[in-house]
Amino acid sequence: MPRLRVALITVAIIGVAAGCGSAGSTSASQPSAAPVPSASASSAPIAGASIAVAASASPATAPSIALTEWKVILTGTIKAGKTKVTIKDVGVAAHEFLVFKSDRDPSAYPVDKAGNIEEEGVGVTLISDGENIDPGGTQTRTIDLAPGTYLFVCNIPGHFKAGMFTIVTVTP
Repeated sequence: MPRLRVALITVAIIGVAAGCGSAGSTSASQPSAAPVPSASASSAPIAGASIAVAASASPATAPSIALTEWKVILTGTIKAGKTKVTIKDVGVAAHEFLVFKSDRDPSAYPVDKAGNIEEEGVGVTLISDGENIDPGGTQTRTIDLAPGTYLFVCNIPGHFKAGMFTIVTVTP
């Protein structure tokens, strides 16, 4: 019984630590299927931005995306090829889910005067876009990704600037 209690307390502490962080913090945690330390985008002028990189996945891993205020959270991992993802808005505001392909750092993405990504900007390719998702809503989408670096982002005005993105590395 004491081992179970210690395990439950450990899981609770990890969960609380992962949930800590806000738009005003400089190193919010963004979990991925294979825990990878997140790093603040030191060169990014984006307030509260943090980066998480997902490792490659086995075909049996079903990835899902949670969208909440100022975080894009990938659960599971993504391998190159067609992948069906479930996107859920677990926040209190409407969000959207976009996938961009680029080798650029998020701070180097082309943005408009308000700090939102220019979706047809130079040096980035919009791979996937869908309808906005209301709080509590879910969307299922199939994305076809080649090996490389992708930005998973909510680009509703102000959300990217608040750090609502994650970087995902897709491997063969």
